[in-house]
Amino acid sequence: MTPPGRARVLFVLTSSVRGGVEEVVASLLRRLDPAAFALGLAAPPALLDQLGPDLAGTGVATFAAQADSWARPREIGALAGAIRRFRPHLVNTHLFRSSLVAAPLARALGVRRVVETYHGREGWRRSRLSRSFWADRVVGRAVDLFVAVSRAAADFLVESKRVPARKVVVVPNGRDLDLFRPGDGGAALRAQLGIAASTPVVGVVARLEPQKGHAYALEAFAEVRRARPAARMLLAGDGSLRAALESHAAALGLRDAVVFLGHRTDLPPVIDAMDLVLLPSLYEGMPLSVIEASAMGKPVVATAIDGTPEVLEDGQTGLLVPPGDAPALARAALRLLDDPEQTRRMGEAGRRRALARFDVRAQVQATTRVFEAVLEGRGAPVPAGGAPEGLGERPARSWS
Repeated sequence: MTPPGRARVLFVLTSSVRGGVEEVVASLLRRLDPAAFALGLAAPPALLDQLGPDLAGTGVATFAAQADSWARPREIGALAGAIRRFRPHLVNTHLFRSSLVAAPLARALGVRRVVETYHGREGWRRSRLSRSFWADRVVGRAVDLFVAVSRAAADFLVESKRVPARKVVVVPNGRDLDLFRPGDGGAALRAQLGIAASTPVVGVVARLEPQKGHAYALEAFAEVRRARPAARMLLAGDGSLRAALESHAAALGLRDAVVFLGHRTDLPPVIDAMDLVLLPSLYEGMPLSVIEASAMGKPVVATAIDGTPEVLEDGQTGLLVPPGDAPALARAALRLLDDPEQTRRMGEAGRRRALARFDVRAQVQATTRVFEAVLEGRGAPVPAGGAPEGLGERPARSWS
């Protein structure tokens, strides 16, 4: 049985930068039922500062720790202290870097259950040793269940990391779609930026990091500008590549055509100001930006990698192109800009799909069922209203 009273669940993050993974965690912390769960978050101080306004008034206990390596005993001690003080019944790590220390440490300190949420392939793996996933398999013994944010992520866990399929469940990412309404603020933002209503605008909403492939978007936009000289590009997000991407844009002759908006918390008007959204990522788990753009009624041109095709229906809600192919990205963008009626139809279809499949309430309900099942020792729960989907040698449970 679930422990008397509320089950204490400690989420663990190791990145200092707020991105998609951190957005997912913040969303769950704000929405999981406080009558069922007492929630805590162990994360680097810089991230806690960024998430502070979102978590204010939620009752979430926060602990400063960045334990992503066994070579930093002080940080391990900080995480151990958080576990001892919070006394969680379940620890939920996010990505392997969090699990590396937190999963075995939690077990050593008597935590009954550990769940790892897996958001997709990790770009930091460069060496043959790290790509062999031997450490993942060792640490995985301390994990009761893996939550994959997409079917592609689940397949990668089973096929590449060799996680037993019986230990994998799929819970797709979701967003608060009540916040994303077409026509919400885009005209005002265009006016603020000095962009006419008739000007074609393409955009990217993503951290300025290598994973997101912004360089390909800039190169594609240079081709778009040759056909549409008045076109503008908006880049919403910040990160380590900002200076390099600004230089790249200038070298492509785009200095005055590309607007670097930096990190934005007001995404609906930003997306609403765009005619179409690009996501040229090199790898993804399940991209929140595609869900958000679709909810805003914007067609998306994205790379056909990992979980992206589970969100974007090629030819119906947007277009998929190969990764690392700027000319293909440009052709797809021009195809939509040259056909306003197709763009409108795709945007409407994308909104319908997002509302039907990717509302955050479904993610919260599914996560609740997963936590309850693991706490009660039942393993991966069968989804309500349907049979589990097959995965590997055993069925993997999935919710849409």
